[in-house]
Amino acid sequence: MSKRLTIVAYAVNGAGLGHLTRVIAIVRWVRRLARLAGIYPDIYILTSSEACGLALSEGFATFKIPSKTVIREAQIPKEDYLRLARQWVWHSLGLLKPDILLVDTFAGGSFGELLYALDGPGSKVFVNRAMRAEFQENLQPLFSYYDRILVPQEKHSEQISFPPQIMPKVRYLGPIMLRERVELRNRTEARQRLGIPNSKLSVWLTAGGGGDPRASAGLSKLVEKLKENQDLHLVIGAGPLYRGEPIRGSNITWVTDFNVSEDYLAMDFAFSAAGYNSFYELLYSGIPTAFFAQEKIADEQGRRIEAALAKNCALKVETNSQGFLEEDSLTKAIEQLLDKRLRESLSLAAQEFVLDNFAQEAALETLATRLPKSSLVQAQEIGSAELFYKIKKYQLDLELAYEILPTFGSKEFLDGDERQDLFYQLFESSKTQADLTAKLYLLISQKLAKPTSDLEAEELVTSSVKIINQLERFADEKGAMSFLRLLPNERQSQPQKVAQELENFLGKLYDTGDSLWRGIALFSQNGK
Repeated sequence: MSKRLTIVAYAVNGAGLGHLTRVIAIVRWVRRLARLAGIYPDIYILTSSEACGLALSEGFATFKIPSKTVIREAQIPKEDYLRLARQWVWHSLGLLKPDILLVDTFAGGSFGELLYALDGPGSKVFVNRAMRAEFQENLQPLFSYYDRILVPQEKHSEQISFPPQIMPKVRYLGPIMLRERVELRNRTEARQRLGIPNSKLSVWLTAGGGGDPRASAGLSKLVEKLKENQDLHLVIGAGPLYRGEPIRGSNITWVTDFNVSEDYLAMDFAFSAAGYNSFYELLYSGIPTAFFAQEKIADEQGRRIEAALAKNCALKVETNSQGFLEEDSLTKAIEQLLDKRLRESLSLAAQEFVLDNFAQEAALETLATRLPKSSLVQAQEIGSAELFYKIKKYQLDLELAYEILPTFGSKEFLDGDERQDLFYQLFESSKTQADLTAKLYLLISQKLAKPTSDLEAEELVTSSVKIINQLERFADEKGAMSFLRLLPNERQSQPQKVAQELENFLGKLYDTGDSLWRGIALFSQNGK
């Protein structure tokens, strides 16, 4: 019987998106790898983010506590909130009893609420992203409580150092993002979704999650400046935390979607705050971007921009002492981004600068605190980003996909790529819809011999597709399922021979105008 594993992801700080997005990016892959390894993960997210709808959109259960921003605006006494919040965290973790606790950025919690919860059972994983030196120093005493420390190293920061006794727990990674390149919609589809005319250059404008107090004024200034050029269509990403009035008008698309990064390939260039998610997602997508820095407590957006400038993969818009965009710097950036050759150069350099997404690696390391790493590496070999993109494209139920992949045979003769190729062959050769193909294939594979070589695995898939395509002609799902359940086990026969016999039988049945139910009756009479 498959094992269950309870995972709690903890992202409690402010009202923003950064921490929540990063843990969702990780647990999204935790769920995938765990299922491929035969484990059923029960995943819960504890958060104070006011954008917790992002978790819902990704299919995760969320427990929500008010953010400090909301508490301040609601004029609730800070001491009352802190007392309540600590108790809420302790009781939640006590009830859920996680096998793995995944914590982002603040090892002891945002206000010390985790200090008395880290010595409980289960393993603890800490995502130690780059932050100001004074914050990093405060984390040092807490590292001993964690079983794994994941460091999504950023090129603008020096490599975070750890005491020698902690180093065996440390895994240096790269940027962790919510989407893989293969999951981005192509330019034509993305532009159609956003209502961008073919004749216009599209410009993405965002102030990050929208929680910055200058977001509304900053976006308004950007829009007024760019509206002067009638050849531009502006796509404004307000962010789920945006509190200002929507900006609408001709040549403007106002967007509040959580997963807007899936449409980034629609953009010709962008103006964006240099928050963690916006910065890495835009460069990873190859979007020529002029970044500006917002002042944050722990995040160093200015240094992040300077690292990109040093690699000639982005531009910078200067801000004044109040944090607003400087007019001359903005005008210059617009002129530069209207140059097609410069945009092409920036796009190529951006994709080199952010070459990979390390969300899958972070998930593997998280699960490896409780599961054998060898089984997770095997799951990783099968579970590529392309595989999950194809599953979504086929509109196939994920659980059916997880059932199918092991039927092709042993890892001793099939590597991950070969297993994926057989999977694609099954669904791209079948003439019926994906879920029904999967159900019919699983019934057929139970009747035929389990493959013992790569050749036999291919024969199983090829033979199954022939049978499925014959059954599809009858347009009778219930009849097809019943017909296959009636078939005797043919585990001693060659799949090709069985398929040929069934093809002939079903072909004659169809040509005479009989139904599958008539075929079932004939099988029963003949004792087959």
